Amino acid sequence: MVFPWKMLVGPALLIGMKAVKFDYDKPQNLLIIRVVYALTQIVLFAALGYIAYRISKYGDAKHSVKVKVPSATGPAVETEMTHKDYDMSELKKLLKNFGLGAAMTVAIHAYMAVVPALILQMVTQPITLIDHALFLIYILKRDPSKNPKLQRPFVDDSPAAKLEAFKEKAQQERARLEALSAQEQPAALESDVALESDGTPGDVSVSDTQSSLSKVERRPRRAEVGQEEG
Repeated sequence: MVFPWKMLVGPALLIGMKAVKFDYDKPQNLLIIRVVYALTQIVLFAALGYIAYRISKYGDAKHSVKVKVPSATGPAVETEMTHKDYDMSELKKLLKNFGLGAAMTVAIHAYMAVVPALILQMVTQPITLIDHALFLIYILKRDPSKNPKLQRPFVDDSPAAKLEAFKEKAQQERARLEALSAQEQPAALESDVALESDGTPGDVSVSDTQSSLSKVERRPRRAEVGQEEG
């Protein structure tokens, strides 16, 4: 559920700031960027807190949905959750992604003095939140029954989700090939047994071969004995 233009907003903003020759090194400009970034994060996490409040108060605990939960020891396990629990789990994922993103951005800015990272994140994170199904359901009060994109489980277009789907598909394909190989092995063994019981030329024993050779060798000798007697 991510708009294609989302990835272009940040770079377009940086290009525009470069076109107007915005100087990141000026103390007043740097202060403005830091203040705007801090305000953006405050508003962002306040919105997440408000969504959590609305989920806990108005979340649907009557209907359920089947979702796949990642397992640390193997493939994802399918489980059933209420809409309320599912929405809260999705909110925790969003909170974790925003928290890690903010921590990494602040660290990069503090230790490497990278200013564009702040600008990119104070644009991309709000767009991600506004485009998320939880924001549309609990803030804008959209009806999930009228919008297929808001029906649970939500469509996840993140790179991590795509990688997980690729890994799951690879595991399913490997399991299919292993099952197919296991079915072919007994069939091959049965065909070998059938060939041995039929006595095909490919399975002639050594004793049969030696007896055949001895008969062939005897024939010329008998012919020679008949000529001498004549």
